[in-house]
Amino acid sequence: MGLFDFLKQPNPNAEFWNWFKKHEKDFFKVLQDKGDIQGELFNPLAERLSKIREGYFFLAGIHKGTAELILTADGKIKNIPFIEELVAAAPTIPGWTFMAAKPATLTASQSIGLGDYRFDYQTLFFFANEDPQYPDKISITVVHDQYTAENREQMVMGVYIFLDNYLGEIKSATVIDAVDIAGPENAGRELIPIHKLKAYIDWREKEFVEKYDGLGFDKERDSYTALQAEDPNGIPMLMVVNAGAMQWEYPASYPWILEYIIKYPDDDNAGLPGEKTMELMETIEEELRVLLAGDDFMDIGRVTSENRRSIYFTCREFRAPVKAADTIHRKYEPQIEIEWDVYKDKYWQSLDIFRLENWNVE
Repeated sequence: MGLFDFLKQPNPNAEFWNWFKKHEKDFFKVLQDKGDIQGELFNPLAERLSKIREGYFFLAGIHKGTAELILTADGKIKNIPFIEELVAAAPTIPGWTFMAAKPATLTASQSIGLGDYRFDYQTLFFFANEDPQYPDKISITVVHDQYTAENREQMVMGVYIFLDNYLGEIKSATVIDAVDIAGPENAGRELIPIHKLKAYIDWREKEFVEKYDGLGFDKERDSYTALQAEDPNGIPMLMVVNAGAMQWEYPASYPWILEYIIKYPDDDNAGLPGEKTMELMETIEEELRVLLAGDDFMDIGRVTSENRRSIYFTCREFRAPVKAADTIHRKYEPQIEIEWDVYKDKYWQSLDIFRLENWNVE
């Protein structure tokens, strides 16, 4: 079987839109008449979307006589590219517009309500958390005038909902590296009105792009080192480290990390894989490399220990590694347990285990 042969099956996106077209007039009517929207639109739509992929959400309404359907991953990086593909496949249906991800819609006159609290231009402020050691990191603290330790959970939820609606879902999820929440008494510095956050984010993003645009890792510098070691508890570890990649001077130019974890059964080998398992994992890893072979990716290394192999790549952006990881996952899921994630880490702090200076290499 070829690498992509397993993908030759009915297109779930096309099937979804064929189903939607059959019911769109009923959906439009229930929105327009404000009828049983939950029972006649939301429930069937949620059920149908769940057949494509878990973690798809939506918003629907009527605006100036046009029905709007926003399909959203709710900020989950692993689903954003597939939501975008689904909306890109949408047919033209008179009276409907379709959007991928929540747009930036919040204005000065609008407010987000959550319980007894409001999240808007009057109640929220922010300040930047600057660290000379990590100058490219966009980290902010959002300050709410009613924040307390007791209501922190509600405050965190409200702030993230506000940011989604103020910045737009994709910018909120992908541009800001870290967000903290605090009250004014914990700020200790001048507070900036929240309506200036968008300009600050745009400026930092533009500055980042200009700084790293055109900087690419030369794969001729790839230099792999194999290590055998034990962790502090005496558990054996096998490692392959791309020392050339880890010595790259501009890690922030590849800010996205793909972590690909293969969990294998205990072969009574001190947590290390047996021969057949090793062959299968090598095949999986090689097929993943094929999909991540371009200049937009760096092969960092892998760790094998305690019945799992963790493989790491750094990437210029998140969409391609998400699609590659998902493709290989779906192909091999029947044979072996796989988990994966794509996350942002501009300074590769989560990859410290691959820094040779942290090892006694003889």
